[in-house]
Amino acid sequence: MSFEIKKNKESVIICATGSGWELTPQQSEKIIYALNDYVNIEKYGLKPDVLFIMDVLDEKPQIVSSITNLGEIVMRINKMKVPLIAPFKYEEIPLSEAFPIEECVKVFGMPYFTNTICYMIAYALLKGAKEIELYGVNQAGSHEYTEERGGVEYWLGVANGLGVKITIHGKDSQLIKYKGRYGNNILYGYLQSFEDIMIAKQKFGGMVIRKLLAPQPPMSRVVRKIN
Repeated sequence: MSFEIKKNKESVIICATGSGWELTPQQSEKIIYALNDYVNIEKYGLKPDVLFIMDVLDEKPQIVSSITNLGEIVMRINKMKVPLIAPFKYEEIPLSEAFPIEECVKVFGMPYFTNTICYMIAYALLKGAKEIELYGVNQAGSHEYTEERGGVEYWLGVANGLGVKITIHGKDSQLIKYKGRYGNNILYGYLQSFEDIMIAKQKFGGMVIRKLLAPQPPMSRVVRKIN
């Protein structure tokens, strides 16, 4: 006996195609946004509520090069019977919708979209999301890390500023992680992770008070002075 899960429209799951996507719950009361290749989602047992393909379909490299058949893709999308968010509404896809780009820029003021994930986050915010979970959104590949990650983190920052709860699933995600000089998500200045700072606060009953010391000379200088 099948039954329909009542959806909480204020909670959104964004499911991409990076490692960790398989952690996405197959059934959820949250609205599930799926990305691009999830046009083949049926074989994985996960049915999204909204599909996003922000590449113009007949301009996608796989279709232009005839690796993928356009008619077959259109048929699969229509068979899913869920809204498709795209740059334009397509005559061949009745449930397709043009992304509300003008409204989005009017509300948020910055047309900064580096990939489809950015549009998905912005769309969720326009729809009044109070919670966003990300699965398979790693931004770890070379072009993703250097060219696209900034846009995704920008929109996560917009969401966070609006009080939206953000949860990033999957050990391979590089989002909101500092991988610079210190690595391991160490906070600049503190030289500790946020978790370590909170553990120290709990241990000492408050934030640690640091005693400043006069700079110490390198050992080589001390040795030469003694000699």
